[in-house]
Amino acid sequence: MKFIFFLLVVTLLAATTTFAQQTTDPTQDPTALGNAFFKAMLDEDNSTMGKLLASDFSITSFDGHSVDGDMLLQGIGGGYVVVDNATVSDTRTRQYNNDSAVMTGTWKAKGNVQGQGFDSNVAFSVMSTRQGGTWKIVHVQFTPMR
Repeated sequence: MKFIFFLLVVTLLAATTTFAQQTTDPTQDPTALGNAFFKAMLDEDNSTMGKLLASDFSITSFDGHSVDGDMLLQGIGGGYVVVDNATVSDTRTRQYNNDSAVMTGTWKAKGNVQGQGFDSNVAFSVMSTRQGGTWKIVHVQFTPMR
């Protein structure tokens, strides 16, 4: 009887977790928004990425080049930016005045940009702001780590 109860509880928890993950809107939380950004990069999903970025978004890549949101979306959608595998770690999010936030951490990623391979470990910061009741990413900064 205890085993059946245990199995029922585990199944209920698993179903609840799965449902919660499916219904979470990343634009309602700056940490979820940052995580969704990195998932969209890994999945090469420019449709999702477009929903996460502010209209004036920019990114400073680990080689120091700055790119606007439209260029990033074209790169992801056109196959010019390919992330083969990546891991986000050591994240921390700080929120200010309920309308701005900074998420920091490290990102270990391997892939290529326009055919030039990279295998990098970078520190990142994702700056977000609340616009019209939802969170949007306004800037991402990558800094190479040694």
